[in-house]
Amino acid sequence: MRDAKQTLAIEIGRRPTRFDWALFGVFVPVVTMIVDQWTKYAATKFFKVPMNVCEVTPNPGFDVDMIWVMDLALVCNFGISWGLLQGDSQFKRWGLTAFAFAMCGVLLYIFKQSRDNLTRFSLGLVIGGAVGNGIDRFLFGAVTDFIDFGDIGFHWVFNIADSAITVGVIGLILASFKMDKLEKSLKLSPE
Repeated sequence: MRDAKQTLAIEIGRRPTRFDWALFGVFVPVVTMIVDQWTKYAATKFFKVPMNVCEVTPNPGFDVDMIWVMDLALVCNFGISWGLLQGDSQFKRWGLTAFAFAMCGVLLYIFKQSRDNLTRFSLGLVIGGAVGNGIDRFLFGAVTDFIDFGDIGFHWVFNIADSAITVGVIGLILASFKMDKLEKSLKLSPE
């Protein structure tokens, strides 16, 4: 029977199995993308506007108070996260769309090299978020954002895909620290 140290050493060095690919490389990104697209659909229906509202009206200006910390605000994001690279141009639209899908390929390559489930799960969230926002940009020219915490001082409006990307990046940072610590403990502990 293996002890905890041997099990840990095997887990650190383990490459993704078919189950890992199915769960973290397909299921997590697809569910993330579906939830993102469904919530964007629900937000546009709540405001009684079409899904392509960003093509029709670049500044829809809808805002509804929901609860004391959160509002729904329909915003068309022609740039990237946190309002960077704003502006409406076809070059930027297609460039950012191509970049998002190319990055998914890079992230899948990194997934193939991953050695722990936190990294795999986090990459799945980032991929799902990138695809969700990429679909909006491809179909409508801009990303539909609708979650607004401006009442508590957070002045950026975002969506589920943005949240998944943010949580995924935080998970990747935590996983890198965790893996570094585990590898050092294995090297320092006696056999």
